[in-house]
Amino acid sequence: MMSCKLVRAALPALLAVTVLATPAAAASPAAPVPAAVTVLDYNSTGWRYLQVASNTTTPTFQDPKFDDSEWPTGQAAFGTSTGCAFNASVKTSWQPNTDILVRHWLHIPAGARDVRIQGTIDNDAQIYLNGRLLQTVRSGYCRADNIDVRVPADALSCTCDLLAIRGHDYGGSTFLDVRVTYTRPDRP
Repeated sequence: MMSCKLVRAALPALLAVTVLATPAAAASPAAPVPAAVTVLDYNSTGWRYLQVASNTTTPTFQDPKFDDSEWPTGQAAFGTSTGCAFNASVKTSWQPNTDILVRHWLHIPAGARDVRIQGTIDNDAQIYLNGRLLQTVRSGYCRADNIDVRVPADALSCTCDLLAIRGHDYGGSTFLDVRVTYTRPDRP
């Protein structure tokens, strides 16, 4: 939660610097602004994670109020370094035959449209946003791009959003990596 407070506190200063650094419209024509924004990309840093036995219950880890301050911080992708073609991108180890709990705070602006969570899990996953279960993926082995969630607008917060995922592995290799994108809000 602390990271969201820092983002909110720094946002006015960042906007002021951006405005001051932007040349006047009369000096040059404005370039088109891309509509799609990646708010969290593959191989992102800053994930809080915990490996647990598959039968371990952690019923509130997806809740924004859950205290993960004792968890390690890692970089995606999570998994084993061998087993599937995409395992070469693994940055944080995840042992086979266990579950991994991961959490990451996001800032998605009010009015954002077409918010999507996309990625790959080997084997199964439950995807949560702000404590709400959005998708359960049962994908089998080494199948890429099996996570694809279109986030309903009522699942978004007005400030910061918590993405939480529980990955489950059946043995062999493991892998988890996601990205989150949205379409810019309409401008007045």
